[in-house]
Order: sequence, then C-alpha cells, then structure tokens
Amino acid sequence: MVASSAIRMRLASTSLSFSAVFAFLFALVACGGSPADRSPTPYEEGSGDSASLPPSKASPAPPSRAAPVATPDDGSFSEVVYVFMRDRRNQKWFCTGTLVAAERVVTAAHCLDPMFVSYEIVAPLAPNRPRVKASAPAQLSAAFEDVANPDIGFLTLESPVVLGHYATLTDVGPRVDAGESLAAAAVVRTNELPEAPLEPSASMALRSTVELGYEHGFATPLFTKGGDSGAGLFLVEDGKITHQLIGVARQPEPTRELDHFTRIDASFLAWYGQKTGS
Repeated sequence: MVASSAIRMRLASTSLSFSAVFAFLFALVACGGSPADRSPTPYEEGSGDSASLPPSKASPAPPSRAAPVATPDDGSFSEVVYVFMRDRRNQKWFCTGTLVAAERVVTAAHCLDPMFVSYEIVAPLAPNRPRVKASAPAQLSAAFEDVANPDIGFLTLESPVVLGHYATLTDVGPRVDAGESLAAAAVVRTNELPEAPLEPSASMALRSTVELGYEHGFATPLFTKGGDSGAGLFLVEDGKITHQLIGVARQPEPTRELDHFTRIDASFLAWYGQKTGS
C-alpha cells in the first residue's frame, strides 16, 4: 500500500524501459477506484534510513497510534515479516507478510507478480532476526486488479523460521456479514522504508466492503502511510491483539478514508489447504 505519487517518483528513477513503465501505469489506471494502486514499493540500495529518501519522503507521518493496541500475552509479533523482491532488471521492491507456519508466508498476490524473480524474507522481531530465501509464489487469483477478486497468496521458505507461535488463519467473515462489531489491528512499518521498525496500529473497527465491490473484502479506517502491501490484519479481542490472522492488506482508498484488506475466508482456506496439504 503506497501512494501513487511515490510509485511515479520511484519509477522515474529506475532502469525500467518506457514501454514497461507505460504498461505498469496503464494497469494502475485500469484498476479503477481512487486510488487503484496495489503496487509493492520499490527502493534502491542504501535506502535503509531517511537520508536516502527525497525531502518529500524523508519523514512521513507514522500510522495512527492514538489508541495503541495492547501486545499479545507473549508480547511478540514475531510472525510479522518483511518481504523483499527483485525483478528481472534487479530492481528491489518490498512488501510485508505474515508467517503462518515455519515455511509459509502469507502476503498480497500483487507482491507475488511474475515480474519478480527472487524473494527474501526477514523476520525482524524474531530471535536472531532470521533472513531466509523464499520461492514458489502462489496466488489465489492472478486477476487481483479486479477488486471483485481476492488479492492474496503465499510464499514457501527455503528453510524454516522457527518461532514459538505462528499466526492462525481465521475466517471472521460470517460474523462481520451478520453485523457483529469486531475490531482489528495491523503491525506495520513506522516509515515507508524497507526495514523501518514495526509497530501495531490502533485498534480499528472492521467492516465488510462487499457492497463496494470487494467481494472478498474488509476495510478499516485509513491509517497506513505506505509500504504495507501484504501486511496482516489481526483480530482484537478484549483490547488485545491476537495471533488470529483475518486479512491481508490490499490498498488504501483516501476518498472513502478506508484501507482495504482481502479476507481470510472459506475460499482461501480451502485453496491454501489444497496447495499445502494442511
């Protein structure tokens, strides 16, 4: 989830051909909505701190922390990971993901586009900060540019990341659709930088976006500031963020003041189980 202006600015500095840039921008426009930007975030070597960013991007406001969520009982969000990608021109990009098993990371399908040829996962909140190669990107739907389709998938790690817990795939769609009031929170970067610190958002009201055409969608009030594509949305219960993964970050929509997420729903659970044998 990153502002369209940021994508345009970064594309101008990359080595992509004019035809590739045109095709990329055309795809963004064709998606519809305001904005329709589902792009992962590009970056350059040495962009680990604000000094490497243009002045307009050096100090973006962090996501809303007005009502911080209490941490889980074990005090850890170690399942939240950075997802780094390289494209065919060796350009570097980043998203966010969630470990749901020692060798599985769930993220947005648009972060698994065929333009990417290699992946690396970093678990910054896990012991020893493991850094692991990943492969075999799998998308529930390759037609994620249509908001009626889900924008979710997973990567398989080449070696396991061993944690005391992993996120639990949880379908709360029927509860939301039935009108139950639920709250959720995400763990996201504090700045639009590849390895910016991760922090929980405020607890936010969860709503269905089926009536907006997102047939597999949830939304929260707008909170992200960029770089959060693929970030996990976690259920909040009794004021505490849980390890129950209920959605994956898709895109912001400032005109409606919403952040869109793809649900962990029955169709995803069935597909994931078939793909992984779990």
